[in-house]
Amino acid sequence: MIRAFQQKGLYAIVDILNYYVKNDVCIFQVEPYSFEEIEAKFKCILPTYPVFIQEHNDNVVGFAYGARWRDKPAYAKSVETTIYVHPEYKHAGIGEPLYRKLIETLTQMDFHLLVAGMTMPNLGSQRLHEKLGFEKVGVFKDAGMKFGQWHSVGFWQKILKN
Repeated sequence: MIRAFQQKGLYAIVDILNYYVKNDVCIFQVEPYSFEEIEAKFKCILPTYPVFIQEHNDNVVGFAYGARWRDKPAYAKSVETTIYVHPEYKHAGIGEPLYRKLIETLTQMDFHLLVAGMTMPNLGSQRLHEKLGFEKVGVFKDAGMKFGQWHSVGFWQKILKN
């Protein structure tokens, strides 16, 4: 079940994020997030952008949201998209419908451009984005260091037809 974010799902979101902080390079955060950090982030996001969660058996197993891409006013109709799936549910088919819901909602909200960044390589995320109409626009080589290694970041974009 996909539904709009509610505060009670925030603990699960923090747990999912911190799994990837500790175990994966798909997120460049190196120290675990506190509940308060993510709560504050979502309080900034929610007045303008949608946040959706995917539940299975009343547990949050994934989430997706839009956020401001750049600060200058000219970028106001551009959105950075984010999606994470609980590691036990990766490749279980929940990411695509969750992301479709986010894209559909952002389109209805009259946003124009979606931007997605991902640590390279990430074939699963690349395939998902391309299946949903994103196009690769470039790669920043050795953009971030995590776990003692440099990692590149690729960027994909989708222009919404609204």
